[in-house]
Amino acid sequence: MSWFEGQPLPALEADDDERAGAEVADGVLIERREVLFLSLGAMAALALGWPQRAMAEEGGGKSDLSAAEGDLAFDALIREAVPKAEELVKSEKANEDAYLHGLAALVARLKAAPDGKFKGQNPVEAAKHYDKQPFMVVQFKLQPGAALPWHDHRDYNGILSCVQGEARVKSYDIVGDNRIPPKGQTFNIQETGDRLMKVGTMSQLTRTRDNVHDVRAGKDGARLLDFFTFYKPSGTSVFMNVEAKPADAEKRIYEATWK
Repeated sequence: MSWFEGQPLPALEADDDERAGAEVADGVLIERREVLFLSLGAMAALALGWPQRAMAEEGGGKSDLSAAEGDLAFDALIREAVPKAEELVKSEKANEDAYLHGLAALVARLKAAPDGKFKGQNPVEAAKHYDKQPFMVVQFKLQPGAALPWHDHRDYNGILSCVQGEARVKSYDIVGDNRIPPKGQTFNIQETGDRLMKVGTMSQLTRTRDNVHDVRAGKDGARLLDFFTFYKPSGTSVFMNVEAKPADAEKRIYEATWK
């Protein structure tokens, strides 16, 4: 999902196509966000240790995480993940994808999702479980049909894990070299994925790959755990307007603008 520091969490009905281009918040942005879906079983297969090049700089380096098996309590996951997150953001050549695969292996071993202390009954509620730069864990509760519509993830990466219900995730790439087109300018995004997340699946995004998505809960709602790693404390998400009708149906390209 995403982190909207200081912003309200808007919600749309999952099947409300007429509102697809409606404004939901100030500002809008787009980058790219492809969703990599892996089952918990596949993630568990990676759990014999952080991939060797997760933190390694080009031309050398090794992993110092020893082989590990079995379930992890949430606080144990935090103890293992935070040092790796700190190494990632300090390194100039760290392999961001490998880092996320390693983090996903830990998430796959999570014994149970922490209890979400949600404060209301809004369509979308968020509860923080850990928040100390550069790492954050947030749980989102989406009512049936609620959504976090098209948005980006600036200066941070993440893993989204479904812990209850179902959610449809559509992901997009920005078309062209400029990942942050000027405000007021129309630009194109290309759909790269359309998947149904169920309990036991995860998705990943980096700062440069698969960075924009649209998340909508199914008929029974959804609870989703987000694991964020921030390269800058100012990292945030920004909403965008996306036209309902594609500009190029065959290539799944849509026109978009910042809000």
